[in-house]
Amino acid sequence: MTEPPGVAEGEGSVEPVAADVYGPYGQLIKMLLPRSGSVAVYDADKELLWCSDGYERPELRALVEELDEDNSEYLSSRGTTRTVDGGGPAFLYALRGQLGHILGSVVVELAEDQNTVAKGSMVASLLRPVLDCLENRLDLERTVIEQEVEKEGDGDLELLLTVDEDGDTRCDALDHLVRHCVKHLDCVLGALLIPDKGLTICCAADPDVEAQGPTVLSRTHKHLLAWVQLNNRPMVVNHVASDQQGSVPPFKILSCPVRDPNNQVTGLFGLFRAAEAPNFELRDIRILEFMTRKAVHVLHSQFDALTGLMTRLAFERSVQMALDEPLPETGRALLHIDIDRLNIINDAFGYQAGDEVIERLAQVIRNQIGANDLAGRLGGDRFAVFLPERSVTQAEELADQLKDTMSNLGYLDGEDSVPVSVSVGVAGCASQGQPVSHALASAELAGKRAKDEGGNAVEVYQEDKATLLKSRGDVFAFANLQEALKGNNFRLDAQPIHRLAEDGAVVAYETLVRMRNEDGELMAPDKFMAAAHRYHLMPALDRWVLCTTLEALKEKADQLPEGIMFTVNVSSQSLVNDSFREFLLEQLRASGLAPELICLEIRESAAASQLDKAALFVREVTALGFSTALDDFGCGLSSLAHLKRLPVQFLKIDGGFIRRILTDALAESMVLAIAQAAKTLGIKTIAEHVEQEAIASKLFELEVDYGQGFYFARPKPLGRVLSDLASGSEPARASAS
Repeated sequence: MTEPPGVAEGEGSVEPVAADVYGPYGQLIKMLLPRSGSVAVYDADKELLWCSDGYERPELRALVEELDEDNSEYLSSRGTTRTVDGGGPAFLYALRGQLGHILGSVVVELAEDQNTVAKGSMVASLLRPVLDCLENRLDLERTVIEQEVEKEGDGDLELLLTVDEDGDTRCDALDHLVRHCVKHLDCVLGALLIPDKGLTICCAADPDVEAQGPTVLSRTHKHLLAWVQLNNRPMVVNHVASDQQGSVPPFKILSCPVRDPNNQVTGLFGLFRAAEAPNFELRDIRILEFMTRKAVHVLHSQFDALTGLMTRLAFERSVQMALDEPLPETGRALLHIDIDRLNIINDAFGYQAGDEVIERLAQVIRNQIGANDLAGRLGGDRFAVFLPERSVTQAEELADQLKDTMSNLGYLDGEDSVPVSVSVGVAGCASQGQPVSHALASAELAGKRAKDEGGNAVEVYQEDKATLLKSRGDVFAFANLQEALKGNNFRLDAQPIHRLAEDGAVVAYETLVRMRNEDGELMAPDKFMAAAHRYHLMPALDRWVLCTTLEALKEKADQLPEGIMFTVNVSSQSLVNDSFREFLLEQLRASGLAPELICLEIRESAAASQLDKAALFVREVTALGFSTALDDFGCGLSSLAHLKRLPVQFLKIDGGFIRRILTDALAESMVLAIAQAAKTLGIKTIAEHVEQEAIASKLFELEVDYGQGFYFARPKPLGRVLSDLASGSEPARASAS
């Protein structure tokens, strides 16, 4: 190992202290078994204490991992022989204390020809003097910490061993732990480094040394991390040389690896003593190993394993402590962040891809928040950020930055790509002592509004008059909806869909529902659809539309032009409702109508969010001979990846692109891409909201098949449309196929 600059240059050396303790035992074993190979000693946690090779042999570790207290042979004789993977025999022995508790294990690699005669009991009897001495040594070491705790007045170590991770915030608990390790073990500096979690905690016994802490760490941490990652065991530097540059005083170092649940080294816990201080000894190593495990427990209980951000419990506790403090002049705010349509990525590429997107968002959050800001993963694809010194306006600016960064990243898997976006809610935290649950609820409500608007947006929570009026309006609309459903107070209109070729023929009609209020006046869908979604009345409304459409068509079916088609919308709430799907299929079968006459539309966002349900719906409807269409195609920015699972016959391109197609090159490119992809898959395209002749001409150039909008015609009552078609007054001369 290259010595850390300013710490152990020249005469410095890395000292595995355990070699001084256990080396003589290994030499005795080799004297008693002259032809033996590697010798390794493990503690009760199966951690390597010493190995004659100087590094841990994976095959020996594998043997130790196989043995546990359920192994009868291991328990009865405490000595057994095993075959090393890819090698010869090995002797394993369980080291036990006076009360029979496991202290550790010894593994000795035997010579090949000893396999037939070297029974476990025979080897154990040969090595008995050494094994007894090892047991006494480990038993003595085991009691070191217990004896220290029992010493009268030794409150520092007792405090170390009883650090309560549930009583403090994450960083407070770890800072507390590091600081008291420094104090009790007579060190000048201590540091806990977890690079992949962005965690660095540095504590010193003296303010002057604390000021030098960052410099010491910057010059040593890469070397220390490299060593513990390579060797996966504690490291001691007791012999140091003066720093030739004179900028950093020399230190004796003890460092211990921090491991994740998969036993991978992710960081280190290091202690520094002055050059003239006593050497680090085995007792110090044991205590630091214990405290490192304590630190790992704190990390795992308060850090989210996937993202490295705080868990919900730790986040809420930390935020509540901040909210209990007086309000700063700058104000404070909270963000609620939700990944849009993550299930699309999970369904298309697997949950590993979804986890990658979650990790990516966590990294974006970590990079863009300030040092005093707090970030946590609330669960699933939801995150929260607390900004203790920022106004709502500043929080909104940060939210926009997060949104824009995520929208520019996307997810790429080979040639398949899916854009990624987030919905962010912003809420101010103006009152001292405000419950964190209230602040989170406000931000979450704002985030839900952003998601309801299509996602990739930022909304600020405002309990203003407009918000109250909208909520009251939904309540009134809900009451009107219930009355309309009871009294059949709806009307169906139909809007034609035209071929964009020169003949401009009508090929289909979309049925559109209108509601009559208590005064008999017709209300546009935007006046009641939000309430229908909010109060889960869409399945009932969809049933009315379906039945009314089928009844009207049955009366005129024999008189309608050949090739004409009528589309009926199916909401997301109905799509996931099994009883509705059964009702729909039964109504279609019982109608007796030619399947070519009906097309069922589902919104792309609904299909994407319920891909399995949507795929089942499309298959069942297609099996009966009816057509299906994806409405608002393109607004979810994900659809092309799923068309193989949704074999629809029509795509209705979202009107947002169509309106901008003459002035926005990106919108034009999007429409062209959809049209070309659909043509490759044999799917017809329909452009919504065609309101100008120039737009219709442009769409024809881009090879879009059909158009619908005010440029062609406004909706008319379905009854009148059917009568006109039956009389031959409507130009329905072309087939939609």
